[in-house]
Amino acid sequence: MTEEEFLALWDSERPMYEKWGAYVATCLVKDLGPLIAPASTELFVKLPIAPRLKTGGSFITKAFYNTKRKTPYQNPYEEITDKVGVRLVVLLPTQISKVQSALEHCDLWEFSKDRDYEQEIAERPYVFEYQSVHYVVRAKNDVDVDGTMVRKGTPCEVQIRTLLQHAHSELTHDTIYKPSVEKTPQMERAVSKAMALIEATSDYFEDVARLIEGLTSPSRKLTEELIHLYRERVGVAAEPTKVDGLLLEAYGSGDTPLDGLQEFLDSKSYVAERIAERAKTKILFKQPSILLVYRAVAEGSRTAAAKWPLTPNELSPVYTDLGMSMSS
Repeated sequence: MTEEEFLALWDSERPMYEKWGAYVATCLVKDLGPLIAPASTELFVKLPIAPRLKTGGSFITKAFYNTKRKTPYQNPYEEITDKVGVRLVVLLPTQISKVQSALEHCDLWEFSKDRDYEQEIAERPYVFEYQSVHYVVRAKNDVDVDGTMVRKGTPCEVQIRTLLQHAHSELTHDTIYKPSVEKTPQMERAVSKAMALIEATSDYFEDVARLIEGLTSPSRKLTEELIHLYRERVGVAAEPTKVDGLLLEAYGSGDTPLDGLQEFLDSKSYVAERIAERAKTKILFKQPSILLVYRAVAEGSRTAAAKWPLTPNELSPVYTDLGMSMSS
């Protein structure tokens, strides 16, 4: 295949690859959600996820002019599997496994792991270099994506890395690890020192995360229980934001903050209906801790108002729903 024929084929198939990359990204985010709940994927994944397509020039260069490849491609168009790629960047190394689990348990594609930095570290513990987890996922069957037919076997590369690993890659990978650059000992030494520092920093980040987890574990468990109760009573899924943390801090104190909540909701069954109606237009009423707010107001109007962490007018609908006045 000539370069001209190669490029013409790529131009004709780019839309299919772009659709496949977007589909892979959407499926990964969807499947990741339950694995990290109650955290949101918007907070867990640190950079926007979007398919990245090879440009014609870079594709031609990799296929025909890759002088550092030990064995030339026999069929470069089929052998090059990163024609489209998706990158997921998380904060901590231990979070990478969550993304891996979502990817490996999706039944829409077949996958292969093409690079695993933990395995590379185990095999060469004295080397500090580029770190990332790379998969190639291939469509298990023909699939229609928004009117575009993606063929069975169409590949998409998925890279999973931390923010620090990504920073290292952005600095070095497009220069030092590309065929057009001749590495010098000074460059390689500097890059290795940077990677060693990044790895050490990642370890410290993990230590900090474990300390934070120990302190926040009780409130996280309480949030999870409230999310379950909210779904059970209100009939829709809660959407906790930072506001929920403020409500939980104000109204979730004590050793057993959930004691009596079920009985309260049983005795005032209309409360769940009011919350469901207000949640259609107000994010405040999508917070699972709003259940605690209603009970607090019902049990002690003035005390509840004094604890309220937001503006007073935001609390007013709760009083209205309970047939109470904030001024009483």
